[in-house]
Amino acid sequence: MSRTSIFSRLLSASIAIMIASSASAQMDKTCAFFENETVELVIPFSAGGGFDVYGRMVAKYMGPQLGAASMIVRNQPGAGGLLATNQTWTEKPDGLKLQLIAVSGMLAAELGDAPGVRFKTNEFSWVGRVSGEPDVVATNPGGTIKTVDDAQKLGAERAVRIGSTGLGSPQYISAKLLETVIETNANVITGFSGSPEVYASLGRGELDLFSSSLSAADAAEKAQTGQTIWLLGTEAVAGRPEIRPISEMVDAKFLPLIKAHASAVAAGRAIAAPPGLSEDRLKCLRDVFDRTISSPEFLAESRQLNRPVEPLSGAAVADLVRGASEAQKEYLDLLRSSFAQ
Repeated sequence: MSRTSIFSRLLSASIAIMIASSASAQMDKTCAFFENETVELVIPFSAGGGFDVYGRMVAKYMGPQLGAASMIVRNQPGAGGLLATNQTWTEKPDGLKLQLIAVSGMLAAELGDAPGVRFKTNEFSWVGRVSGEPDVVATNPGGTIKTVDDAQKLGAERAVRIGSTGLGSPQYISAKLLETVIETNANVITGFSGSPEVYASLGRGELDLFSSSLSAADAAEKAQTGQTIWLLGTEAVAGRPEIRPISEMVDAKFLPLIKAHASAVAAGRAIAAPPGLSEDRLKCLRDVFDRTISSPEFLAESRQLNRPVEPLSGAAVADLVRGASEAQKEYLDLLRSSFAQ
């Protein structure tokens, strides 16, 4: 190899090292504020559910990446997530308080004029999405409901009991949509603290249907407290042909509603800081989140816990939320009627 070639390679390597060092120094400078600080990640639901599992995974790996002394998780259930989200909205925008938000539920609450909403979803400082998975519908493993016709026949005898967490939660909006599209006598039963509690009731035969995330439904199937029967959307789940989209089984007039809901659900579980966070701290949080969510250790644990990760950048989440805020009239009417109680 010629001396020129050797020199060229050495020069290229040196430049690469300089660029990497510069980027690292810039990151260190941007994230210097978080060094040795305690960062709090709020989970708006009870411990043990899907949100709690995702939040604890993020805190476990993101805290060290951020250089924080610790990243602690605090469960703050209440009002289907509204209690925690309202409080996060008013917190000091310094980056030390974050929340894992049920984006579709909070959007629904805001756009549906739900009582008690004191935030604007698209003004949060969005850090990134942890997961985005479709809503599915489950029934009691020993129940008789397999098709929409079955639900309608049961509704002719008594009210179909659809389980849900509180007003404004993703499960509540899904339950109201389900009640609408199956066109039968049904009651949405609220008051559960989270998906595990609803599935426990479903497994005991106290409920007939429940709509949750796919991963929560899969966990319930393993625990034999639920059996997934439909997808609350329009597109089949890859590798799961047994879960039929509900759009194929209900009146075509409901297709716009189902599509709108599926789009809102796509925002998934996302982390946000209060509105007004400075650009440099938001950039730090976004960069660290992106690095955390794609790390081999994080992905290995997500597979071990059967919690699929479908990350999206903070900027992309912000764009998605802005778009969802412009939902069509039919869906807005459904949301408003859901909260007019």
